[in-house]
Amino acid sequence: MAYNFEKYRDKREKVLGVKKRGLNFGALATIVSLVIILGLGIVIVPKSIAYFNTRHLDDAIYKLQNAAALSQELISSIQDIAGVKSVDMDSNSSRIVITFDKSITSTHDINAFFTQKDVQTVLLNEVSHHNRLKTLEKESKF
Repeated sequence: MAYNFEKYRDKREKVLGVKKRGLNFGALATIVSLVIILGLGIVIVPKSIAYFNTRHLDDAIYKLQNAAALSQELISSIQDIAGVKSVDMDSNSSRIVITFDKSITSTHDINAFFTQKDVQTVLLNEVSHHNRLKTLEKESKF
């Protein structure tokens, strides 16, 4: 009859002074892995969702030649253009920032709208909406 290791395990451990304490390595490694994965998920998932929501948005910054030409009717008619999400004005009403979906419309369509309404504007910059928000955050710190 072969020697049965399991039969005398308790006696052997008692003689050798082996005591079971805490978690074994596999359980500890699993817990650490879950904490790391969940922690990264909590940090990365909201940023990814925000990126996917704004990936098609661009901002066009226009300078108005005549600030008096900008009326509330004009702003509401700009917002009626397909793809335009928002229209923001500068504090002194000389600049206007139009946030639009670049998969639906472009700055050429917005320029054509201004030409049709006989409003003299100059396109100062066209930037990604995400980049503009990052720039505004950095400027607010100063």
